[in-house]
Amino acid sequence: MTIPFSDGFALRLAQGLIVNFQIALTALLVGLVLGALLAAVHQTRLPLAARATDMMMSVLRAMPVYIAMFFLAGVLRPYYSTLETVYDDPGVAFVILACMPYICAYAYDQVGEAIFQWRRGAHRAALLLIPNMVRAFQVLVSASCFGAAIGVNEAMSAVLTEAELIGNSPWRYGLFLLTIVIFVLLLQIIVATSRWVHRLIERNYADAPH
Repeated sequence: MTIPFSDGFALRLAQGLIVNFQIALTALLVGLVLGALLAAVHQTRLPLAARATDMMMSVLRAMPVYIAMFFLAGVLRPYYSTLETVYDDPGVAFVILACMPYICAYAYDQVGEAIFQWRRGAHRAALLLIPNMVRAFQVLVSASCFGAAIGVNEAMSAVLTEAELIGNSPWRYGLFLLTIVIFVLLLQIIVATSRWVHRLIERNYADAPH
């Protein structure tokens, strides 16, 4: 029995996964920088700066990625042609920006804690920032799948298009099952990487005695 997937589906799925990882990595790097800068501002202990950053983080933590993506897609629609000079698919920019509230707030919390731990000599605890950010990358990979809702050519978009071509055949369910297995395996690789880094830090760094 021949599996009725269309020619080139595997390639489109692989290309879509690359887009998912590009979105997640870009959001992680930009969000880490912004979160770290805000955490550094907060650590200056200036009352006004600390209060302002805390209020900003409260707003960012309450903003769902999905809602932010549709909001940005509407607000930035007039600048679509400008974004095309940077991205082949401007929708990618909308998803990256939509991930910013989550990753900025997360990086702010994690970097702030790392700074605090480092200053008190708890270097091992401070370096746990690294596996924590790897786990954040896992969340961002999952969040990048929301891009399918606005037409971004990522992995879920390729799967949904293929599902439409298959129709109501039982193979449709096989396709979704295959997609789940692929994503679970990829995310487990990220989780395993995070655990490996965590163990490496625990084994090679000792906190200063207090």
